[in-house]
Amino acid sequence: MMQATASLNPSQAPAGAAQTDAVQAFWSEDPEYRELLLNLINIHVVSELYGGDCFERSILRAPTPEFKLRMARTVMEEYGHHLRYRKLMDDLGLDWEEYARKKGHLSTFDTPMESWADQAVFLAIVDRAAAHQFRHFVQCRYEPFRIAAQETLKEEYGHVGLGMDAVKHLLQSEEGRAEVETAVHKWLRVGLQSFGGDNSPKNERYRYWGIKQDTNENMRAIYWQQVRAFITGDWGIPLPEDFREVWSPSGDAQDETDRAY
Repeated sequence: MMQATASLNPSQAPAGAAQTDAVQAFWSEDPEYRELLLNLINIHVVSELYGGDCFERSILRAPTPEFKLRMARTVMEEYGHHLRYRKLMDDLGLDWEEYARKKGHLSTFDTPMESWADQAVFLAIVDRAAAHQFRHFVQCRYEPFRIAAQETLKEEYGHVGLGMDAVKHLLQSEEGRAEVETAVHKWLRVGLQSFGGDNSPKNERYRYWGIKQDTNENMRAIYWQQVRAFITGDWGIPLPEDFREVWSPSGDAQDETDRAY
């Protein structure tokens, strides 16, 4: 179910809103469009902060000074994402803390990050799933969100690159290879789940308003083809052809929640 939010039906921007053409255009949009877009903005206000806190421990887990530096930069960018989407709320004259209290972080962060291999594989395959979503957001007609998504997408690609390099480094030893294989089976389920349920009513409304351009099931299938290709080919870890043998969008996993894209 779509979560109800406050202050979604004013006839004009709230008193504290930055009076730009884009903000005025936002408040002239259909209330459903505003609610959907605010849901996405709020997801990132909450989850980028939570994710930065989760990732921070990985700076010390990184095996070399070079990886520590790159991981520290990644953590800084996660906090920067939080501030970036907070500013969108501020510019709209909305209390981001009030919204954040009503919103849980993305379910991708429910699984504990317990090792450097966990972090490396997460960046390589779960952040890649996030990038699949952002490729839709950069086409959104609300310019401030579109620009924020474009900036975030570039940084997400950098995070994926760090993950790929870190996995390559781990695969150089037998111990590292075993750690990567364990982490792959742990995080593939998370990446697949992050797209949300099949036949999602919310996804249909996102597509109706042009915020997304594809179904969750199609995005998940494309994602699986991509990650399976390099995991089996480059990493040498066997995977089934059908992602449903890894994670199936049925039962509780099928339930529509506000904690996936």
